[in-house]
Amino acid sequence: MEKAKKINFFKRLKMAIFQLENYIEFINERLYKAIGFCIKMTIVCSIIIVISNAIFIYKKYGSPTKYVDNMVPNFSYEENDLKIDEKDAKSSENKEMVATVMKKIKPSLVTVLGDSSYNKALLIKDIEANERQVIIIAGVAIFLESLIEIFSFWIILAIMTSVIGWLVLSFSRLKMRYSKLFALSIYASTLTTVISVIYILLNSFFGIYIEVFDYLSMLIAYIYITAVIYMIKSDLIKQQMELIRIATVQAKVKEQLKEEDNKDTEEKEKKDNKDGDKKEEKKKDNEVLNDEPDGSEI
Repeated sequence: MEKAKKINFFKRLKMAIFQLENYIEFINERLYKAIGFCIKMTIVCSIIIVISNAIFIYKKYGSPTKYVDNMVPNFSYEENDLKIDEKDAKSSENKEMVATVMKKIKPSLVTVLGDSSYNKALLIKDIEANERQVIIIAGVAIFLESLIEIFSFWIILAIMTSVIGWLVLSFSRLKMRYSKLFALSIYASTLTTVISVIYILLNSFFGIYIEVFDYLSMLIAYIYITAVIYMIKSDLIKQQMELIRIATVQAKVKEQLKEEDNKDTEEKEKKDNKDGDKKEEKKKDNEVLNDEPDGSEI
């Protein structure tokens, strides 16, 4: 396995959304890297939601008290009994929704308030007196709620995406450990999660609603993982072809070197034979010279 390269958060985000061809780099990483990216991205999205809510409330209502006045219906709590003004509750969708929530948490209200008396006017007064603390508590509550919801949504989406990825791997005849596939699925689900957060904000603030949004957003993740797997397969085929090409070139070079060695050996043998012949001829010449009469013989 190749050593994983260090990738910073912003580059990782850019790769996850725009650079599918670079997903192969994520395969060399451990699963905790992908989960860590998911957590960091979830924190960023949760902070954006908190800030967006604060801006929206102050821009539209001017203060938390006016926001509560427009969101909470008239109510009174006396002698362990919660009474909600149904007419006021039905005056707006937001008040009706809050009224429904108040009815559901009535047992908790009884536990907290006990035998005391309480109403909407006292609620607004308490918020005015402790506005800073209320803002902090509300901000933390929204942050934690968003954190849990986004992270849960992302992990569930990644699991569903990994199932699609497993089917694609089966058709592609590729083998991949599930931890690697799940990591790729987390990155493939990034754009869907970001779009979902944006849609939640638009829906909350401006009432924008798209009936098939959930299906379309999940489809993006499925398309991403499918495209990524086929890109990885293509890269693997290219790598195999490159390895075959290199092996072929190496074999040719090895053959050429072998031929050159054989040629050098043959030339050396020829040279040695030639030198041997010369020595033999020289030896014969010397013998002939030695056999000639020197003039002293009769």
